[in-house]
Amino acid sequence: MKTLLAAALGAAAIVCGTAAAQSKMPPEKKEVHIGAASTGITYLPAIIAKQLGYFRDEGLDVTIAAFSGGSKALESMLGGSTDMTAGAYSNTLTMATKGQKLVTIAAQVVCPGWVFGVSKKNFDKVKSPADLKGKRVGVSAPGSSTHMVVNYILHKAGLKPDDVSIIGVGQAAGAVAAVRAGQIDALIVNDPVATVLVDGGDLKPLAEMRTADGNKQVFGSDYPESSIYATKAFVDKNPRTVQAVADAIVRAEHWLAKATPQQVVATVPAEYLVDNKDLYAKSFENSRRCLSPDGVITDDGARTVRDVLAAFDPSIASAHIDLAATYDNRYVKKAGETVR
Repeated sequence: MKTLLAAALGAAAIVCGTAAAQSKMPPEKKEVHIGAASTGITYLPAIIAKQLGYFRDEGLDVTIAAFSGGSKALESMLGGSTDMTAGAYSNTLTMATKGQKLVTIAAQVVCPGWVFGVSKKNFDKVKSPADLKGKRVGVSAPGSSTHMVVNYILHKAGLKPDDVSIIGVGQAAGAVAAVRAGQIDALIVNDPVATVLVDGGDLKPLAEMRTADGNKQVFGSDYPESSIYATKAFVDKNPRTVQAVADAIVRAEHWLAKATPQQVVATVPAEYLVDNKDLYAKSFENSRRCLSPDGVITDDGARTVRDVLAAFDPSIASAHIDLAATYDNRYVKKAGETVR
């Protein structure tokens, strides 16, 4: 009996040891290149995960390359220069209509955190989006999520996309310069630039997408935007790598949920602070409700994005998109079980 018991215990130990070893198996791909559509507040989870070493703790060597907009970041990934994208969830839907399978594995926000406003020289001329006909509108990049939402806002105002001229200005210093130099008449932008321009008297909001009421007025509810996504092929081939990225992102989201503005300022790279720590701290407060607490994209949020795009884009409206295939919450939910 003792011999049998010892053998059973030994077998159990081997099984447990094997399970533990498997749970700690390294990611398939250690070096991961992420293309970021922005380095604004709504992209902080990826930035914080990098700065605080959370990616490194998961066995990853992550580089984050900043692009001037989501369309540029997406192009880089599809071209093979990056592995994953920190960009708009909406890209998974638009690309689905073209036969390209993308999967969001972690949400960075529950709302986009944008301000859509008019430049100072047009304060008296433009009172609502309906007054923008013939005007120059700045977006991060043509074809990006900011461009799509401008199209939606114009649609609601009774205008067509070609009623305005779209100009790509990025979401950072280029956007500030374009507004102040009078190169554009209106702009959609996230924080910290939104706070810099509004507080500086250079931009007057026409639509506010940082608050619950503002998102309800524009979209009907909160609108998930910034996320981490990759091709389905990458996700299927590298599940441990994807889990490691999700673990780091959720850990960063938990940190951000508790952090003071001063702690965030002290952690973010200096080049992202727009030369003013106090304004950056204020911009974090202005947008922090948009940051996701757990990385999950809700079914309602996904449907909202689909409905918004379908309102002005016939290719989305007529497509039979399997929304459930455009995001996979399993990775962040698993991360949530262990990350505190």
